[in-house]
Amino acid sequence: MTGPQWSSRSLGSRFKHEFFYRLIRHVGAWAAYPLLYAVVLSYSLRPSVYRRSRPYLSRRFPGSSGVALWRKAFRLNLSFGLVLLERAVMGITGRMEFAHPENGGEAVKKILAEGRGLVALTAHVGAWQTGLGWLAGVERPVNIAQRRQDEDNDRHYFEHRPGAEAPKIINLSEAAPALAAMAAALLAGEVVAMMGDRIWQREALTLKASLMGGPIMLPGAPFYLAAKTGAPLAVVFTRRAGPSRVEGRVWKIIRPPQDGSAAPESLAPLAEAFAACLEEYAAAEPYQFFNFYDMWNLGENHEH
Repeated sequence: MTGPQWSSRSLGSRFKHEFFYRLIRHVGAWAAYPLLYAVVLSYSLRPSVYRRSRPYLSRRFPGSSGVALWRKAFRLNLSFGLVLLERAVMGITGRMEFAHPENGGEAVKKILAEGRGLVALTAHVGAWQTGLGWLAGVERPVNIAQRRQDEDNDRHYFEHRPGAEAPKIINLSEAAPALAAMAAALLAGEVVAMMGDRIWQREALTLKASLMGGPIMLPGAPFYLAAKTGAPLAVVFTRRAGPSRVEGRVWKIIRPPQDGSAAPESLAPLAEAFAACLEEYAAAEPYQFFNFYDMWNLGENHEH
């Protein structure tokens, strides 16, 4: 059992995404916001879209139903749309304000000073992609491990400016070369940013954890990598703090077993610690938790 499947397929077509990009570039970001509200409303009225958020919302807001639950779904969808819109704004115009709380970039620098690299473990919460922009200030190379599918029409912020400075991308489509590249980066004292809240269809190692009263499956690779290299894991979450304003925070430092053990039973407590951080984040920012599929239904396949 590997858990529920998801895909990175976008709801909007490539044409719709390009329309927003051109609107931002040639008219201005201000023109895209009212249009976004209309688009989010139209999507939120679709039963198929509404069903995507119900597994999360019914756990986060037990007892909510009917119109009250739909309003929460609309608010969640709008938050997601704003995050995607401002990612494009950042890429096209360069406009983004990064807030640096005490446990933000300076905390990352302190950990990197240990000389063992850092696994920056994040999730699909807040402004998870543009939020990684504040890691550029830690003065060490940042590597982003990612998977993408052909149906994913959203561009990363750095893809709007060909030739501009961008983080190094480690393609996870081939497991062995990706694992070797990530280990090499950590051993060189660099940052490897990974998503820790979704598993792939053919994930080699998965770990069970508890989230909001039910079991979920998490990818074991981040914890395995940390255990094998000795690199600490920093749970790095961001939040959209206002229009084109992102706050990054080191939520928790998770240390791998000191004996170097990478057995599932040794890694399970690390996964549980990460899941606890996810639950704390959802409690603090309920409308910035963007897993639009049933994470808890481990026996069926679901799409993102």
